[in-house]
Amino acid sequence: MAIKINDIPAEGLTLQLADKVDLFDKGTASTGFSAVLNIKPAGNGIIHISGKVQAEPELECSRCLKHFTYKIGSEMDIDVSPLSAMTGGHEHELAGGELETEFYQGDEIEPLDFVKEQLLISIPMVPVHSPDCKGLCPVCGTDRNLAECKCTNEGKEEFGPFSGLKDLFKK
Repeated sequence: MAIKINDIPAEGLTLQLADKVDLFDKGTASTGFSAVLNIKPAGNGIIHISGKVQAEPELECSRCLKHFTYKIGSEMDIDVSPLSAMTGGHEHELAGGELETEFYQGDEIEPLDFVKEQLLISIPMVPVHSPDCKGLCPVCGTDRNLAECKCTNEGKEEFGPFSGLKDLFKK
């Protein structure tokens, strides 16, 4: 749903969106979301977008591989500038304000792109279904949330994070 820049009134407009979006690779399950966005011109071709985005994507726990629903309720507040407002295409060091600025090309913006980006940055880099998740045993693969593992090698140093370094010191 592209919005033409010239069609945005001076007092702004409010969009209520409810749809599905592919957050990850094509072929993965789509995530339903809802968003209320306020879109307002800020002068010099800059468009200010603010609002709230909500979704409940299904993620995989990085410790035990269990699938779980993660609730996202995120506020967004961004400025969208025309690409031509950059320094004529020359490379330059980004200033602090440019880090929070998105860019558009042509005479329209796509609010769904900004919603998708906001959802993606709201997902934790290492999703965990519960802070006290015990994960899988690195030796036998048992889900330690469901059953006690009988492995005794887990505490030995050959299974530690620096186990590969001991071979380097022997040389």
